Amino acid sequence: MTKQRAAVICVIVILASLVALLPSASAQTTHDSPSDLAAMAGPEPGEVTLTWTPPDGAVRQWVWSFKFDGADYHWRQADADAGTLVVDGLDAGQPHRFLVASVFPQTDDAVPAPQTYSGFASATPEIAPPPENTASAIAAGGKHTCMLQSDGTPVCWGANGDADKGQADPPADTIFTAITAGYEHTCGITDAGAAVCWGNDENGQSTAPADTAFTHIDAGRAHTCALRADNGTAQCWGSNEYGQLDAPADASFTAITAGGEHSCGLREDGRVECWGDNYYQQSAPPDSLLYAVSAGTWHTCGIKRDGSIACWGANPDGQAPAEVQGLYQTVSAGNGHTCAVTPGGYASCWGARIWIRRASSLSVSVGHEHACRLKTDNTIECEGSNRYGQSTLPFGSTDTYTAVSAGGGHTCGARTDGTVVCWGGCEVQTDGSSICGGYGYGQTYGQAAPPGGAFKSVSAGGAHACGVWTDGTLSCWGSNWHGQSAPPEDIFRYVSTGKGHTCGVRTDGTVVCWGGSCEVHTESSSSCSGRYHWLATPGGVFQSISAGQGHTCGVRTDGTVTCWGSNGNGQATPPKGTFQSISGGGAHTCGVRTDGAVACWGADWAGQASPPEGAFQSISAGWRHTCGVRTDGAVACWGADWAGQSTPPEGAFQSVSAGGYGHTCGVRTDGRVVCWGSNGSGRTAPP
Repeated sequence: MTKQRAAVICVIVILASLVALLPSASAQTTHDSPSDLAAMAGPEPGEVTLTWTPPDGAVRQWVWSFKFDGADYHWRQADADAGTLVVDGLDAGQPHRFLVASVFPQTDDAVPAPQTYSGFASATPEIAPPPENTASAIAAGGKHTCMLQSDGTPVCWGANGDADKGQADPPADTIFTAITAGYEHTCGITDAGAAVCWGNDENGQSTAPADTAFTHIDAGRAHTCALRADNGTAQCWGSNEYGQLDAPADASFTAITAGGEHSCGLREDGRVECWGDNYYQQSAPPDSLLYAVSAGTWHTCGIKRDGSIACWGANPDGQAPAEVQGLYQTVSAGNGHTCAVTPGGYASCWGARIWIRRASSLSVSVGHEHACRLKTDNTIECEGSNRYGQSTLPFGSTDTYTAVSAGGGHTCGARTDGTVVCWGGCEVQTDGSSICGGYGYGQTYGQAAPPGGAFKSVSAGGAHACGVWTDGTLSCWGSNWHGQSAPPEDIFRYVSTGKGHTCGVRTDGTVVCWGGSCEVHTESSSSCSGRYHWLATPGGVFQSISAGQGHTCGVRTDGTVTCWGSNGNGQATPPKGTFQSISGGGAHTCGVRTDGAVACWGADWAGQASPPEGAFQSISAGWRHTCGVRTDGAVACWGADWAGQSTPPEGAFQSVSAGGYGHTCGVRTDGRVVCWGSNGSGRTAPP
């Protein structure tokens, strides 16, 4: 029998029971019924206000509330002559039906008290609207929710009272880089790599191993698993009733997930291994190669290499179909439902108790009876059950930006006050340690740790970044293996960073480049030897330049374009004509002509050099994709879209920057930064 059919039968039985209490026909004609019943959401979230006209002569009145799915019903007493009642304690966001019964005095002790009934009224109690907030990560647990603020401090809300276990009470003065919420416990990884857990510890699920550094962590129902930083092996603690702690020995994983009573790990080659409870085959993954995996209570889902989703395990409510067609970048398996986010940022859910609507999202975290999504503007929205306050947020931020620059595995933005902030890539922590990742760089470079002070502009390269101070001098930070972060002492009006070199436009319009075996000359040029000869700059005056992966292009004062450097795909052979601006990518170049049309040249493997028609005001070329801002402020992207980097959100932008590998960021007209595409190393999660 399906849950829907059972729910209908449940409602019928309840109504039949009420009808059985009805008085005889003669008695019904004696007493009036409650009339004009109306229901309105409010005044507070989770509440509904009822109004009606009570009949004369009643001694009691009862108010019945039913969920539409029949899964829950309650009754409460109202005053005999009352015509209004605020019904509280309802599941916010869930539709309810209401009925009023009036009870009259008994005329005979052997005859039940006569009752009359109103008609039904319906209303949906509102979900508490969260204040504007920004976050870097979100985790929905059993009856609580946690998030990481941009400074790494955790904030939790929801169930946490005496009857609960303290799962929404994170430790003070601790900086985290990751957070995960289980059913009644929460865990995180600190900036030093240690695992810290709080909440229910009846099975040891909140007693993390000491003196061990971890890179990934996931909390299940009563156990926790994490990946060791030294060798990538899985280490689990807590309940082991079904062997969910018995990870394969000496197996190295790139991701880990803990479900109800089972665990799964993702190997580097894309194979998935699961252990623990397998009653519903939730620990029996398919042969497909995956790049993401998430374990729910009794089912598991993963994203295949082609972007579609494969699920296995219990499927009574459709939460674990064998295949979900489409292109997805993140997935989260819950109790009886699953949610995933497409590269374009749209959240889709399937199974029972689906609340997250199809909307722009960076990621979704599914809890037991609620789900939260991290939106593309880095605000959080939660939907579903709010019985414990797990869907009500307590957070806010107002940072705005004038410019953003997406690099290889990191991003930098210039705030309206001139300060620069970077995220993703290698981030230097407060204790001097660093967390690195992205774009093939595994060393500590500090490209996401800019100096303090006010800048006029900033540019993020492969694994370094440079900014122009308000006085025109330059500072660079991050990787310097070719000297790309060692600028000459001069006054600049513009700087552009490539993968391993940097170029700047001096105040007199001359260009100089550095990095590799290059020597900067005072006569407004630079010369390079050996394999770095392509950095040698031409003479003349330029209004702007753009450094690509191995080539550089500039717009001269007459609007013509000159390029130099690597030209294996024609990226340094510009077309004739005049241009407003130029942007060098991986092995291609694009520019905005004086009439607003875009022209691209060079490699076109993924369509990155095949722009759409129309007028543009600016352009940005990434590794294998390109984005531009049209004259109406809308962003258009073309080329590789494997991570959604070419699927921009709607709305108006003042600028856009296509990153070196799978991500894009833009500054909206109100100054907020929005990023899309791959979020490896946190490159699309601005503070």
